[in-house]
Amino acid sequence: MRAVTAVAVVAAVLCSPLAAQERATVPARLTLEDAIAIARERNPDYLQAGNTARAQGAQVRAGWGAFLPDLTANLGFGGSNSTRVTGEDDFGRPVQLPQPINFKGSSSSQSLSARMTLFDGFANLTTLRAARAGRDAADAARWVARNRVDAVTAQRFYDALRARQLIALEERLLASAQEQRANTDRLFRAAGATREDQLGAEADVANAELALERARGDADKALLALRESLGITQDIVFAPEGAMPEAADPSGLSADSLVAVALAGHPQIQRLDASASASHLRASAARGSRWPSISFSASYARSTSLSSYEALFDFNPKNRGFRFDLGLNYPIFTGFQTSARVAQADAEADNADQQLRAGLLQAERDVRSALIDLRNAYRGVQLAERASDLSGERLRLARERYAIGAITFANLQLLIDRAAQEERGLINARYSYAAARAALTERVGQ
Repeated sequence: MRAVTAVAVVAAVLCSPLAAQERATVPARLTLEDAIAIARERNPDYLQAGNTARAQGAQVRAGWGAFLPDLTANLGFGGSNSTRVTGEDDFGRPVQLPQPINFKGSSSSQSLSARMTLFDGFANLTTLRAARAGRDAADAARWVARNRVDAVTAQRFYDALRARQLIALEERLLASAQEQRANTDRLFRAAGATREDQLGAEADVANAELALERARGDADKALLALRESLGITQDIVFAPEGAMPEAADPSGLSADSLVAVALAGHPQIQRLDASASASHLRASAARGSRWPSISFSASYARSTSLSSYEALFDFNPKNRGFRFDLGLNYPIFTGFQTSARVAQADAEADNADQQLRAGLLQAERDVRSALIDLRNAYRGVQLAERASDLSGERLRLARERYAIGAITFANLQLLIDRAAQEERGLINARYSYAAARAALTERVGQ
C-alpha cells in the first residue's frame, strides 16, 4: 500500500508541470480560434505526423551522405602473458623444459580508413531523389493531419456549443413546465381543470427534469470529445465561447470549381503524388543494381608489437603502412534476388499510381458529397427556422387560450411538445450546417 501511495505521489509531482502548462495554455473561455491553435500544438495525431516529417528529413540527409566517403577510425591495444613447460628437441619431439618459460607481449594499433562508391548504376542518385519525394509526401501528410484536426476540432467545438444551447432550451422548458403546473393548479382550484390535468402537469415537470439531465450528460460527453481533440487532460475547466456560424447560401459555389481546387492543391493528393514519385524512383534504384559498381578505398595504419608490456597505450607506434584499392564489382548471378527486388519495386510503383488514381476519384466524390451535404444543411436551417417560428407563435396563442380555459391541457401539451421539438430541430440544423461547412473545407483542402 505504501508503494502504491509513493508511486502516486511521484506521478503527481512529475505531471504537475505539464498540467500547469496546459492550464496556462487553455483559456477559461475557449473560442474556436483558441481551440484550433491548441489542437495544432497538442493533438497527438498531428504531432505524430510532424515527427514522421522530421524523420523523413533525416532520410534526405542520409541520401546526401551516400555521395560522401565512409570514414572509420580504429584504436586498439592488446597484451598477453603465457607460461610454457614443454618444448621440442632438435628432432621436433616434445620434451619437458627444465624451467618454465614466461612469455609476455603487447601491441598497439591505429588506423584510419575511407571507402567511397564511385559508380553504382545511379542508385545513390535515384535513392536521394526518392528520399526527397518521401519528404514531400511526409510534409503533405502533416498538412493532411492538420486539416483533419482542424475540421474535427471545429465540429466538436460546435457540438459543445450545441450541447450548451440544448441545456439552455431544456432549462427554459423546465421553467415553462413548472409555470404550466402552477397554472393548472390554479385552474383546478377554480374548477377549470381536472385531476388528470394536474397529474399530466406533474408528469411534464418530471419529463422536463429528465430531459435536462440528459442534455447535461450529453454536454459533458461533448466536452470530453473536445478535450481529446485538444490533447489536454480532464482536470482543466474551460467552456466553449462563441456562436454557430451564420448559414450562408451555398448555391453560388460551383462543384466543378471546388473539385478542381481540391485536385490541384489538396494535401492528400500531393501526398499520394509524392509517394508515387518516390516509388518510381526506388524502382529505378532497384534496377540500377544490375549495373557494375566501382568503389575506391584507402587506409593508413600504425602499429607496434613488443615482447613486453611497453607497447600498451603507445599512442605513437613506429610501424606505418598505407593501402588503397580500386574495385569493380559486377553481379553476374545473384540467385534471382535482383530480379525479385526489381519486380517488387515495380509492383509498389504501380500500386502507388493506382492509389493516386483512387485518391483523385475519392477526392472528387468527397467534395461533391460535402457540397450536397452543405446545401441540404442550409435548406434544413431555413426550414427549421420557419417551423420553429410558426410553432412558437402557435404555442403563444394556445397558452393564452388555455389560461382562460378555452382549450384542454392535453391539446396544450401537444403544442408544447411540438414547439420544443422544433426548437431542438433548429439547434441541430444549425450544428449540421456548421459541421458540413467544416467538412467541405477539409475536403477542398483550403
